[in-house]
Amino acid sequence: MRVLDRIKKECDVILRVADARNIKTLFPFKTGKKTIVVFNKIDLCSVGELEALHRKYRTAVFLSTRTGKGKGRLLYALITIAKREKRPIRVGVIGYPNVGKSSIINMLRGRRSARVSPIPGETKGVQWLRIRDDVLMYDTPGVIAGKKDEQELVSAFAIAPENLEYAEGTAVELIRDITRKYGMQKLCSFYKIECEEAESPENILEKIARRHGMFMKGGRLDVDRAAKKVIREWQQGKMK
Repeated sequence: MRVLDRIKKECDVILRVADARNIKTLFPFKTGKKTIVVFNKIDLCSVGELEALHRKYRTAVFLSTRTGKGKGRLLYALITIAKREKRPIRVGVIGYPNVGKSSIINMLRGRRSARVSPIPGETKGVQWLRIRDDVLMYDTPGVIAGKKDEQELVSAFAIAPENLEYAEGTAVELIRDITRKYGMQKLCSFYKIECEEAESPENILEKIARRHGMFMKGGRLDVDRAAKKVIREWQQGKMK
C-alpha cells in the first residue's frame, strides 16, 4: 500500500507541513480527515511575509523548529482533538522534502527520534513515533505532486542542487526572484561582491564564482558550481 493511501486510511489527523517562505510548498492533499496546516521556518520570513500568511491562513499553525516558537499551539491542537475523540489519535505528516517534517516530530517529542537533514528527500521509510500517550505520528518521506520544472522545485525547496540537470539556468531565475523581492544589495552584500543596480543574474553568478575561487581547468569560471552554491544557501536559509 502506498504511503499516502496508508495515511488516508489509518490516520485521524493530517498535518500539511509547508515552508513559510513559499506557499507553493503547501502540499495538495484532499481527504475527509481533520487537517491542520503548519507553516514551518517562520524565523526565515520577514514581518511582512508573516503578516500576509496570517491573513490568508487564519487557522494555520505558524512555527519555527529552530526556536520552538509555535510548538505549544500545535501540541495543544493535537491534544484537543485527542480529548474530543476520547482515544489516542494517529497523525499523518505530509509535505515536500525539506519543509521540516522530521524536525517538527522531533521538536514535539523532545528528542531526536527521526533523523534530520538539510538535504531534500533525506527521510527514508515510514515509522510510527509516539509524541504522547494519546498522540502518534506517522513520519513519511516528502512527496512531490505531479511533474514540475526544476525552477519550481527549487522555489519549493523540494530538490537538492546536486540533482538539477541545469543548475545555472535555475540559479539565474532564483537570483531574479531574490533581487526582485529583497533588492540587489542584499544579495551582493551576502556574497561580498560589488554589483550595479541593474546587474544581470549571469554576471552575478560569474562574480560569485570568482569571489569564492571557483575555477575549472584552464582557468575558466565554474559557474555551475557557483549556481549550486546559491541554490543550496537559499534553501538552507542562510540568505535572509
